[in-house]
Amino acid sequence: MIKTGLKELDQFLGGGIKEGLVTSISGQSATGKTQLVFQICLNALHHEKDILFQDTTGDFRPERLVEMMQLQKINPSLLDKIKVNRITNTAQQVQCFSKTPPKSYSLIIVDSITDLFSFEYSRKDQSLEKHISFMKYMHNLSSIAIYCKIPIIVTNIVRTVNNHERENLEESISMYTHTKIKLSKNGNGYLCQLISPFVNKKFHYTITSSGFTSKS
Repeated sequence: MIKTGLKELDQFLGGGIKEGLVTSISGQSATGKTQLVFQICLNALHHEKDILFQDTTGDFRPERLVEMMQLQKINPSLLDKIKVNRITNTAQQVQCFSKTPPKSYSLIIVDSITDLFSFEYSRKDQSLEKHISFMKYMHNLSSIAIYCKIPIIVTNIVRTVNNHERENLEESISMYTHTKIKLSKNGNGYLCQLISPFVNKKFHYTITSSGFTSKS
């Protein structure tokens, strides 16, 4: 189990991110999805866990991780335990685990899970093909989490469509994620919502130079 570093969230999760589950972190742009993933990575590094980080957007920033590590007094040499795969197309994303044995890692991150599928299958007549391809990928990801007993965290974008917030490929991703963490902005700052079959809780948070903190 890996703590998120947010007291309320860890409490709602029953201690932290559990092995054998796919956890999604979704939210609109600039709500801190990657920042929260970085914080979870740092908590995993406290226990010297090996991490596979799949970057599909090019937004992985090691300098931000180093900044957080310095402020949290974590040895920067532990960065060597994070293997970063820069994924540039869905074929690479789908085939990644045929080339990289997942059992080599104690935590797998995919940031972001749907971007490349939406980009490559952008035409309306490709909608069915997109969902089928994405669901096959998610089924494989879920199977890896369950059978290898590895916690897998994926991030996903939320957009406003017709005045309603919708997670990208929401119906398809929801079939294969066990726990959802939704980040959003409101008049009071930032709001974190945990959604699972057993709990639906909300609390406010802030983002600082050292990472996520609960808002008092």
